[in-house]
Amino acid sequence: MRALALLLSLLPLGALAVDTGSTRLDRSRTAETRAASSERKPSVLDPLDVVAARYWGLTLDEMERAKLLMSGPRGAFSDPRISPVEVLGVHARSAAERNRYAELFARMLHEDTERVLAWNLAGSRAIQRLYPNEPVIDLGTRPGHGQGRIPNWYFAPTGGGQ
Repeated sequence: MRALALLLSLLPLGALAVDTGSTRLDRSRTAETRAASSERKPSVLDPLDVVAARYWGLTLDEMERAKLLMSGPRGAFSDPRISPVEVLGVHARSAAERNRYAELFARMLHEDTERVLAWNLAGSRAIQRLYPNEPVIDLGTRPGHGQGRIPNWYFAPTGGGQ
């Protein structure tokens, strides 16, 4: 016992002091963090969804809503390749929201059409430049077929036109 008293007397008094202020603060921060994390719903978005949201011009909340909608009946009714903008437009909560998604989709579709047409034009010009003396398609040179006519088998039930 005497040894314990001697040991305690040798220790600086600050070593025995307990700082309860920071402990309380840490407890309250921990409680606040727990409350905040329990209020937040777990995200269903993965990193690719975050990139896709940016690509489609959507917020993360909108992307999450689209993904959740696709996990329900919308996913069963629609082609799995439907865009999140279309999903949100179909399930819009107001006319204003529907119009916003419609305009976003129309802009993106217009821009894509411009890109596709530019690509097609570049391809046509490349064919003309690389193969100036060859027709792109000449059905008249196929054996057994008339002068450039499309053969009847093309439109038959088992033909290529179906």
